[in-house]
Amino acid sequence: MKTSGPVPSDVVAATCSASRIALIGHVTPDADCLGALGALYLALRQMGKSAYVAMPDGSVARRLQFLVERAGWKPATRDELAGCELAIVLDTAKDRRVNVDGKLDALPGVPVLNIDHHDSNTRFGRWNWVEGDRSSSCEMVYELLRTLGCPITPVIATLLYAGIHNDTQGFSLTNTTPRSLEAAHDLAQAGADLVDVCERLNRSRSRSEFDLLKVVYANTKLSPDGKLAWSTADFDEIRRAGCTANDVDDQVEVVRSIEGVKLAIFFSEGNRGKVRMNFRGERGCPVLALAQQFGGGGHEQAAGAILDGTIREIVERVLPAALEYVAKL
Repeated sequence: MKTSGPVPSDVVAATCSASRIALIGHVTPDADCLGALGALYLALRQMGKSAYVAMPDGSVARRLQFLVERAGWKPATRDELAGCELAIVLDTAKDRRVNVDGKLDALPGVPVLNIDHHDSNTRFGRWNWVEGDRSSSCEMVYELLRTLGCPITPVIATLLYAGIHNDTQGFSLTNTTPRSLEAAHDLAQAGADLVDVCERLNRSRSRSEFDLLKVVYANTKLSPDGKLAWSTADFDEIRRAGCTANDVDDQVEVVRSIEGVKLAIFFSEGNRGKVRMNFRGERGCPVLALAQQFGGGGHEQAAGAILDGTIREIVERVLPAALEYVAKL
């Protein structure tokens, strides 16, 4: 692809040429996914285009609803999505992970523009703007909007800042770069509501979400050398806490917070018989290769995978590979 500034010219051309655009994220959307969807939704409407967000009922976790409310979108109908001239898929590494009923088959003949920052992206679009060294998809959308000449309103700035803040864990992870800090600075100057974002993302857990954290703490275990930590939450434990699969998001941060841990894994059964694994690396430990052993993907130091089975079965299957993996570091 030829480039127009930091954004590929084909990406700019595809966006500008379409008047009806579907916006699609990944299942169990996080703040980066929702922020990118909301910011692009508002920006496209400012450009005089019709934008439609795919968001099946029950997709958004309670504590992230504020991002949807800020953006003000209503979930698109199947007919609205199918009638679009372009589908922009954001923050989604694989087409089977798109958050659309019927997946991309629900949009027959609609070309896909794939914008993502995951190293494991499978380049499933007609156009693929994938940069694994970006902090977040929101950072990429910010640069797209600047290239398109779209005004960054305070609401758009807030949505984009939320995604960057979330995916860098408050600018504390190795994906924090001068470019991401510059973007955050510009968004703050554009009127991003920093205090509200930080409070909602970091200090606004419901009692049920707090009860789930207690389960994670209680179930956390360490390898004898202290380099591997893991925890679990099965289907019944999640339900007893008053939570659902949508509330399982950043609990792996509890596990990775132990001093000396290089690899952290959180096993959760949000849906019965489906075990989601969140892998996190500390102190330069790569985890993507381990996640890929189990059909997963993501980033070098933050990845995930889903396997069928019970928590006990999956832990017994994955833990030996994780111990061997850490031993080779």
